[in-house]
Amino acid sequence: MALAIAGLFLVLLALGLRLAFPLPGPGDFPPDPVLPERPSALVEASADLAAEHPGESGLRVLSSGEEAFAARMALVRRASRSIDARYYIWEGDLTGRMLLAEIVAAADRGVRVRLLVDDNPTAGLDPMWGAAAAHPNIAVRLFNPMTIRAVRSANYLFDFPRLNRRMHNKSLTVDDAVTIVGGRNVGDEYFGAGTDGLFIDLDMLAVGAIVPEVVRDFERYWSSEAAYPAGAILPPSASTGLAGLRDPAFADAVLAARYRAAADSAAASLTPEAGEGALLWARAELVSDNPAKAHDKASRADLLAARIVPLIAGARERIDLVSGYFVPGRRGAEWLSGLARKGVRVRIVTNSIQVTDVPVVHAGYAPYRAELLTAGAELYEARPLGVRELAAGDLGQTRFSGGGESVHAKTFAVDGRYVFVGSFNFDPRSALLNCEMGLVIDAPELAEMLAGALDRGLPDHSYRLSQGEDGSLRWNERSGGNERIHTSEPGTTAPARALVWAMSKLPIEWML
Repeated sequence: MALAIAGLFLVLLALGLRLAFPLPGPGDFPPDPVLPERPSALVEASADLAAEHPGESGLRVLSSGEEAFAARMALVRRASRSIDARYYIWEGDLTGRMLLAEIVAAADRGVRVRLLVDDNPTAGLDPMWGAAAAHPNIAVRLFNPMTIRAVRSANYLFDFPRLNRRMHNKSLTVDDAVTIVGGRNVGDEYFGAGTDGLFIDLDMLAVGAIVPEVVRDFERYWSSEAAYPAGAILPPSASTGLAGLRDPAFADAVLAARYRAAADSAAASLTPEAGEGALLWARAELVSDNPAKAHDKASRADLLAARIVPLIAGARERIDLVSGYFVPGRRGAEWLSGLARKGVRVRIVTNSIQVTDVPVVHAGYAPYRAELLTAGAELYEARPLGVRELAAGDLGQTRFSGGGESVHAKTFAVDGRYVFVGSFNFDPRSALLNCEMGLVIDAPELAEMLAGALDRGLPDHSYRLSQGEDGSLRWNERSGGNERIHTSEPGTTAPARALVWAMSKLPIEWML
């Protein structure tokens, strides 16, 4: 009886909260800022290059964090007409504030700015986004927003199915002429400016045929059912502080100066004017989830996974797959194992438990290791630069338990020809819950570049997994020409391993 009463109380509480904190209606949506009619050097330069390569896209890999940040800063500085950006995470840290300050400066000179940010990671940032949205040339929209701002966790009591679906997309497009698509969010840990570690990631700067596809995709997300104007969600007090965005104060002035200098040097080398030597021209296709996925209204045919799974499943020679959050699930494990048994070289790179920032995801991946290895797949787990023992109480408490580099890239290459770069992790969350995007590029040069980078980097920066005669797992670690074999998960205690095992038994794989 008591349980029934408690259940009824929770239902009534959820209904009450839903009524008290509704989402705004379409009538609360203000018009976008006016798009200025003015010439753009980026448009002219991109058009000239694209005319020489009809149907192709000019691409440049942004592999280092500092280079990726500098490219964004340089493009924003060159903006003449428009800036359209969408990100899952945009931190209020050094690089997040620096990039936002540059965007505000662009808006000050008349550039139309539209920023679409997922609302899940915006805790504590209402003043920053409210101030940005107060600028007459900046529109900010929040994707799948939370209507209760003070106690954000309360939103999940009455709106969990909607809030469990997020926009994980990442793109920055300037003047509808140049775009950057990839795996990086906006924040210090993605651009090498953090103190706790570094996310190893990959972005692609692009001009040419692919840019109109990214522009159209941004428009459908911007106008989607899940995107709400920040002014209709945030409290009125959040709209002050625009002056602080223009001239942010940084605790580490030396680091800020270094990143500004990097942006200065990138202004010429990472724009279309750099010419043929800076760009690889190839056929590229944008693959992106229908934003209706955020409300579970997209058909399977409209999902990104439906576009890339056949590409992977059709591999004949080799697959190099890098996914910081790798949870193949039963079907994915069967596909990859089946390919390996057919003689396809399947090489998978993900994080070890020592460097992952989401231990429960590692617990979702761990049960598939033996199956993949038995089938003949190669498994590598990124390891920390400095190893320390990880206890059960440490799981999830720190950003990087080992103090090193954590893989965040989401990329794969098939048969030394096709390369994917984007936001899609090889896990159920990316496949079925979150909205994702990426580029599929027909470029053997890029595929070989990825394979070569893995060949060079994996031996000294990861554990190579293998099996003993009894089928038990082994972690092979090479350092300084010496090799050490671990018979239990490196850097963990028995209680920590028991906790991972327990988490792997929870019925939550569909959420990982």
